[in-house]
Formats: sequence, structure tokens, C-alpha cells
Amino acid sequence: MKMKLALLVGKLLYLVGKPLGKSTNLPGEIALKICPDLLGRIRFDGKVLAVTGSNGKTSTANMIAHIIKKQGHSVAHNAKGSNLTGGVATTLLVAADLSGRVREDFVVLEVDERFSRLIFKDFSPDMMLCTNLFRDQLTRNGNVDVIIEKLHEAIKPSVKLILNANDPISGDLAPKNERVYYGLEKTVQSKEECVNITHDAKVCPRCFGRMGYEWHHYNHIGRFSCPKCGYHNPEVKYDAHEIDLSTGDFSVNGCEVHTDYKDLFNILNTTAAIAACCELGLPLEKCCEAASSFVVLKQRYDEFKVGDRKAVMILSKNQNPVSFDQSISHVLEREGEKTVVVFVNNINHTGHRDTTWLYDIAFERLVGKVDAIVGTGPR
Repeated sequence: MKMKLALLVGKLLYLVGKPLGKSTNLPGEIALKICPDLLGRIRFDGKVLAVTGSNGKTSTANMIAHIIKKQGHSVAHNAKGSNLTGGVATTLLVAADLSGRVREDFVVLEVDERFSRLIFKDFSPDMMLCTNLFRDQLTRNGNVDVIIEKLHEAIKPSVKLILNANDPISGDLAPKNERVYYGLEKTVQSKEECVNITHDAKVCPRCFGRMGYEWHHYNHIGRFSCPKCGYHNPEVKYDAHEIDLSTGDFSVNGCEVHTDYKDLFNILNTTAAIAACCELGLPLEKCCEAASSFVVLKQRYDEFKVGDRKAVMILSKNQNPVSFDQSISHVLEREGEKTVVVFVNNINHTGHRDTTWLYDIAFERLVGKVDAIVGTGPR
């Protein structure tokens, strides 16, 4: 009875709150107060995929949902990035009928890595994709090791993992679980030395010896090996290669893919999405074709005109230096005269006090490479 009441109240709150923009978290939060184990009572006709990680999980989860829909399948998905417990509960209760059954062919859930242990306390996904793990919102998350511990609480032995072969941290999650890896070959933008301040894998996550790198895509993502214990990049099942960053064309296992967002992290995330969809049982060729038609949300990346000049807006994740580092890389890889406008907004949950993360961003890479830098915003 509690479950049916929670589903009914949640659905009504969703319908009432949707026109007011209050429909993402609140219905699920209220439903969980009525029936605390609601998530454990919901049943699924299709496979459930969780997408987590420090950076790229929203775009990657949205791309996965896009690929699934393009192939004619139904999917339940928290598309607006409501990835805490309330948001996931809202997504599932809206998708479920009053008996608690979700009949969609697939369920794709973007999940906050810190809240994953709470979200998956009473149920478990069939698969989990982890894009990467970096220092991220330290005032909330603490050290990367803290996040690993929380993910290990969330990952049950039955969960199949889809992991980044270029990340020595997330690539070592739950070592006893079944897993497949995706990766990105060396490109013209890959560097022998790390050009970023933020580098969370200078030591091996297994033995704490000094980690060696043949090259870096960015930060600690690259070709690594530990001379002390032998930990190195695992074998890749889904390989991004033949990368042309000038056109956005590349291949995954020989199938052509195109993206208009021509950055290494986006190509890696696109490969992750294709890998996840293939592991869900969809054909590689169709996945690559569908991924090529995906467009990143304009709130995250947009190009437009300001007078007679071209403007590019890139959203970087707050309190996440790696995200900002990639925005700087995007600027530096584009030709022509450039003026950079850096807008840093307030951080509500720190009482607007935290600025320490800004010192982990390699802003000095812009010196002598752009015409002007404008600093603005409430910070």
C-alpha cells in the first residue's frame, strides 16, 4: 500500500510541478518519505545502466539515451541531470505504472558518484559506466579516495562495469567485477608531459609507487604504467582511433563517427557512450551512426555571433579544475585572434567562500596565446 501511495503522490506532484519547474527532485523526495524502500520495489522489463564519474556524465548519459532512441527503443532517463536520490526516484516513479513496473526497453540513470551508495542501497543496475575520477568539489566530496570508497559501496558483485582504459583511477574500480574498457589512442594533441596543475594519479592507485606516463591526453588521462607493480592500461574493447581533430571525424573499432565538439574529452565520452550501447546489445554500426547525430546541449556549448565576431560559450563545472582546464585547451587549439572572458559564479553550498579550486587551474597556459583576458562574475 505504501508503494502505491508513494507512486500516486509522486506522479501527481510531478504533473503539478512540471509547469513550475519543480518536477525533477521534489516528487521523488516526497515519495521516498512515504515509502523509503521505493527504489527497491520497482521492477524493470529492460536493462538498467548507471552513468557516473567526475566529468562528462550528463552529456554521456544524454548521448546514450539519444543512441537508444535513434534505434527505435524506448528509454527512461533523467535527462536534466537530476542525479541525486530524489531525481533518480522521480525518473523511475514517473516511468513506472501503479504496480511499480517500468516497461521501457532500457533505463539510463545519470548518478552522482557520492550519492551512488544511497541510490543503489535497495536495488542495483545491470551495468555501470564510469567516465573518469578527478578531484571534484572538494568541499563536498573530499579526496578522490573518498569517492572510490563510496562507489565500492554502490557497486554490487553482479554489476558489469564499462571503464575508461586511459584513467588509472576509475579504471581500477571493483577489480573483481566483470568489466570492459574503452579508450582513446594517442593524438596530435596528446603531450609527453602533463601541462595541467591538476594531476590526481602521480602515484599508482594500487601500490603508491610513482606512476610513469608515456603520454597524456589531459591531466592524468593517458598511457600509464607503474614500474613498481606493473599496473598499466588494460586491454581495450572499444578503441577510438584515426582521429582528425580538425574535422571531428574518428573511428571506433573501424566504424566512422563524427562530432562537432572536437575535443579529446568529448571524443572519449562519445566512445564511452558507444561502448555502453553496444554492451546493452545494440549493433556497433548503428550506435556510431546515431552518436554522429548527437548535439551537445546549448547550455553547455554554443557558438553564435556578437557583432561581426564569432563567440563560443563553454560551461565548465564549478569547483572542478579539470573541466576548466579542458575549456582552456579548447581555446588554445582554435586558430585566430581570441579574447577570453572568464566568468566565475557563486558556489551556494560553500556560502560563496570557496575559491581554492581556482588555483588548481592552469590559467597561465593562456599567457601570450590570446589577445586579452577579461575576468568577470560575482567572484
